[in-house]
Amino acid sequence: MPEEKSDITNAQLAVFCRQFGSLMHAEINILDIFDTLREQSDSAFMREVVDSVREDVEMGRTLATAFSRYPQSFSPFFISMVRQGELEGELDRTFDLLADHFESRMEETVDAHRRREGGAFDLETVASVFQWLFIWLAALIALCALGAGFIWYATETEAVPGETLPNVLLLVGLIMLLGVLVFSRGRKRR
Repeated sequence: MPEEKSDITNAQLAVFCRQFGSLMHAEINILDIFDTLREQSDSAFMREVVDSVREDVEMGRTLATAFSRYPQSFSPFFISMVRQGELEGELDRTFDLLADHFESRMEETVDAHRRREGGAFDLETVASVFQWLFIWLAALIALCALGAGFIWYATETEAVPGETLPNVLLLVGLIMLLGVLVFSRGRKRR
C-alpha cells in the first residue's frame, strides 16, 4: 500500500467528487476522466492518487478497490459509497452525493469519519457487510424453499397442485425472493 504523504481536505474531495460525477454523467470514458481530473488538480498528492487509481482501473480493479489503497485519504464511507455506486451502475449519482457530503463538511480540514489507524473499527463497513450477508442468506433460503417445492411435485406421483406443504414452500420461497429484490434495490433514489 502506498505511503501517505498528506491528507486530502474536504474541499478537495468535494471538488474531485463533483467533477467526477459531472464527467460520468456526461458519459466520458473513465480513463479520460482520470486524465482530466489529474490536469485540474493543484495538489501533487491528489495527482499521484489519481494516477494510481487510473492504473488500478486500467488493470481491471474496481474503483472502490483502487481508492481503498489510500485509507488515510478516503474514508470507509467513501469506499462503501463508491462500491455501491459501481454495483448499481450509478457512479455519477454516487459522486454527486459524495460531493454534497464533503461540501457540508468544508469547515473541517479532513473528514472526521476517516480512519486514522489501520486497525480501526468501522461500524458502517460492518453494517454494509451484514446487509449483503443477510440479502444473500435470504436469497439462498428462498431458492431452497422454491427448489424443495418444485422437487416435491416432481418426485411425488400422488402429489396434486392442491397439497398444502409444497404450495407453502413455493409461496414462502417466492415471497422471500421478492423481498430480497425489494430490499437490495429499495434504496431511496433522487
